[in-house]
Amino acid sequence: MKRRTEHLVAKRDGRREFLRATKLARSIHLALHSVGVDEDWRALELANVALQGLRQKRASVVVDADLVVLRTEEISDAVQHLLVVTGQPAAAVAYGAVAAERSRRRLSVATLARTADGPSIDPLLAARERRLARE
Repeated sequence: MKRRTEHLVAKRDGRREFLRATKLARSIHLALHSVGVDEDWRALELANVALQGLRQKRASVVVDADLVVLRTEEISDAVQHLLVVTGQPAAAVAYGAVAAERSRRRLSVATLARTADGPSIDPLLAARERRLARE
């Protein structure tokens, strides 16, 4: 896949990465597998449909170059919606539960990094805490 701006993803912590559809398909497969559906092709197909839908939606609204960059929240919402529409609501719940668990872990890491008298000593952790506070 050619690296273009339409394949960029804005992560929750502010970083931008090139989109990896196989990573998305793997997370969809794990959600499907957790509810008893063990079909690799279905996860790949759902990942492609979700990304095509997001790209078409973005292409019709593009005014600014930053609008081309997908956000992880948008991808997650699109996948959950697609799982519900295709008859896998339990997999959509499992997919959302993983996102909620990761969010909880990020918050707990930020909280544990603080000292009793203020922000964390490590400047990288302090910057991360500021980004998390903005979310």
